[in-house]
Amino acid sequence: MYAGGVLKRVDGLTYDKLIYFVRAGYVNPRKIKSQSLYYNDFSEKDVEVIKRAWELISKHKVRIKTAFERAREKGEGIQLTLNLRTPPKN
Repeated sequence: MYAGGVLKRVDGLTYDKLIYFVRAGYVNPRKIKSQSLYYNDFSEKDVEVIKRAWELISKHKVRIKTAFERAREKGEGIQLTLNLRTPPKN
């Protein structure tokens, strides 16, 4: 997904902030070459991490580095919680 798609899915996030997150290394999207230009291709996982981090940054005033660390942990924790605590349905 290109930057425009990410901006549509994350309320309040600006293009400049998104590019800052990429340049600072908080998110590492795949690079796609189109003629002589390279575009960022964000995965669904990237978008979810950005969405959770942006919520922490904008609503809870958490620092950017900490927000991305927590956003990644939260995503991993959800998977572990679902696998370990939720019994399978028959």
